[in-house]
Amino acid sequence: MTRTGKIARLPREIREQLNCRLQNGEPGNQLVAWLNALPEVQAVLTREFGGRAISKQNLSEWKQGGYGEWLARQEALAHVRELVADAEELTGATPGALADHLATVLTARYAEALAGWNGEVTDEFRRKLRSLRGLCQDIMELRRGDHSAARLKIEQTRLERDREKTEAEIIEHFERWAQNPKVRDLICRDRLTPEKRAWLIRKTFGVPPDATANPAGHSNAATNADSEESNPIQPNQTNANKTQ
Repeated sequence: MTRTGKIARLPREIREQLNCRLQNGEPGNQLVAWLNALPEVQAVLTREFGGRAISKQNLSEWKQGGYGEWLARQEALAHVRELVADAEELTGATPGALADHLATVLTARYAEALAGWNGEVTDEFRRKLRSLRGLCQDIMELRRGDHSAARLKIEQTRLERDREKTEAEIIEHFERWAQNPKVRDLICRDRLTPEKRAWLIRKTFGVPPDATANPAGHSNAATNADSEESNPIQPNQTNANKTQ
């Protein structure tokens, strides 16, 4: 149920504090004064209720509505916590599936009933068998749930194992592909050589180039030699031609 009163529109943290203080028996006058003094409450009242303060009547209505629902939830949560604690205690006291132990106990009850049976089908005997049969159906449902959970766990383990196996196979295939020169060249085609990287760094920061290397990784001497061979006209030859 969605509530629209002043207290119901307050932030959840404030409502929780209010409920706890109500549970501790704090007087209503103090609670109303405390609420109206909070900046968060004043902001909600200004925005949605024209600035009208929370009254004792608002608090009384909250006690009958939202606070009562809060108490019911707290009781339900406490009951669930007790059930969880009982289940953990039972699980710790009985190694293995609890439903299997219950089935063993029920089987013993059947054996006890048949051991004391004189062969006469009386109303008392029928009543006892009906009770045992009803318990047997309940335990069968419990065991069926345990078995379904066990199958699900096995399937999850298998899927995880298959996933790990698949990842290992992919890595193995990649390593084998990387040994292929063509594949390796394709992977590394945009990678800079150490020489070219050093040359670019020097050029970027204005550092004089290394005397023994150039961007292509060749020596400067070899580069100069190549330049001379590609340019057969030397500066002295040019000047001589002009003089002539």
